[in-house]
Amino acid sequence: DLKGPLQAPLTARTMESGGALNGSAAAAAGRFTAAGTAALGALMALLIAVIVAGNALVMLAFVADSSLRTQNNFFLLNLAISDFLVGAFCIPLYVPYVLTGRWIFGRSLCKLWLVVDYLLCTSSVFNIVLISYDRFLSVTRAVAYRAQQGNTKQAVLKMVMVWVLAFLLYGPAIISWEYISGRSTIPTGECYPEPHRRGLTYRHT
Repeated sequence: DLKGPLQAPLTARTMESGGALNGSAAAAAGRFTAAGTAALGALMALLIAVIVAGNALVMLAFVADSSLRTQNNFFLLNLAISDFLVGAFCIPLYVPYVLTGRWIFGRSLCKLWLVVDYLLCTSSVFNIVLISYDRFLSVTRAVAYRAQQGNTKQAVLKMVMVWVLAFLLYGPAIISWEYISGRSTIPTGECYPEPHRRGLTYRHT
């Protein structure tokens, strides 16, 4: 059984972050009144606070209580790290973009944001798959599973593979597309993956 706050790491998938919108923030500009903008901004700020605080508690519990450092809980820690970073980095940059309809942080930070955004959201999905597979093994191969609970090296290797595969799925295309095509097609004030304009739509789960 899982213990403490590791039972329910909070996720940031309650909202689509910037990469998934594929430039739709610009279309959203002007939809909000001043009161609506303030209310939406306050709700997003609350969401960020809950995501960051909740996942920080999960990580703190893992560090503070050595009994939680089992193989299956390492995977929950990996999920908490991913979702913490979504709340601490991706959503705060997304908030002014969706409220104003313009990307104000420059082209370089746009590309970094997209890479990190897709990396973190994809790794969250992969972590959930890994946790589900781990739960499956705990039921179908209970004896062997219990014997492997102290094998943290294997758990860390699986965690690293999640991050590597999540990056390879989207990162190289986002980084290199403008160099492959020879030019950037993203207008000033917008931020979305360039393959979207060439017919290759990238979306989060």
